[in-house]
Amino acid sequence: MQLRSPAPTRAPRLVSLGVVSLFATLAILLSGCQPRTQLEQVDSDVSRGQTSVNAVGTNKPLADKPLTIVALGDSYSSGEGNAPFDLDAASCGRGANAWPRLLGQEIAGSTVRLLACSGAKTTAFTTSFHGQPPQVEALRALVASGVKPDIVTITIGGNDAGFGSTIVSCVVWRCFWTGHDDNKRKYVTKQLPSLLKTAYSQVKAAAGGARVVVVGYPDLFPSSTANICKWLDNNERVQLAGLNNDLNRVIRRAASQSDVDFLSINRVFDDHKLCTKDPWVYPVGLTGAGLEASGHPNASGQRAIADAVHAYISKSK
Repeated sequence: MQLRSPAPTRAPRLVSLGVVSLFATLAILLSGCQPRTQLEQVDSDVSRGQTSVNAVGTNKPLADKPLTIVALGDSYSSGEGNAPFDLDAASCGRGANAWPRLLGQEIAGSTVRLLACSGAKTTAFTTSFHGQPPQVEALRALVASGVKPDIVTITIGGNDAGFGSTIVSCVVWRCFWTGHDDNKRKYVTKQLPSLLKTAYSQVKAAAGGARVVVVGYPDLFPSSTANICKWLDNNERVQLAGLNNDLNRVIRRAASQSDVDFLSINRVFDDHKLCTKDPWVYPVGLTGAGLEASGHPNASGQRAIADAVHAYISKSK
């Protein structure tokens, strides 16, 4: 995801930079910092790391044959941080080792069309972004050209709120001090669901009968005993982990209401989260390539997500 926000003017927090996830913090900011009330009654399978299948119809195992896979969405599908990048979409951060491409390598003879773009919001599905055609339009064009996708994957929603300045403040000062927490939470619980449902429905309609799999976002924050970050106190850690789950619950619910699959990858980074000794996520950088990679899966993280999606599509509904 792309963030270009200046640091706040308050006195700097005396911590070492390089260990906060820009993406996970944005996901949390989307959910706000108040006690969970809106989503308490939703099934708890996401927070437990279980997978969910919400599609109608019969989904037979697909990974025993070559597949055509089309990957849509944001930087959590494009492979941001994992160079080299596609030259024909330089601003999209489409990495050679993005998990959709690793997934294709795991299934012999498969073809992967990577349409995801770093920084994409739900609007990128219907309008041009970073010089690329709308992702739904690009998918529809592939189908019209004779490409028949077996699987269409989606990661989207983490960029829609756009709270870059608060993300920076998590490192240099404190998270959630701007006074806009309630507004951000209301956005995620009141406005984001309809945007997600519309996006998922549009993809399903354009996918030519392919199985559509919405992939959630991983839980990036460690247990209290594993946490080695001085900037992350226990209250913040609990809030961040819980609120990231709230975002995933919103995504899961929208997928269910759109009759597409949802795959939770909450636990894919267990023992390798941010603020642990062996993270599978890039540390924060405040400028250049480090900023772009911040909070995104590194090579090990990309492989872990590819393995999780491979296992999922290998199973029947």
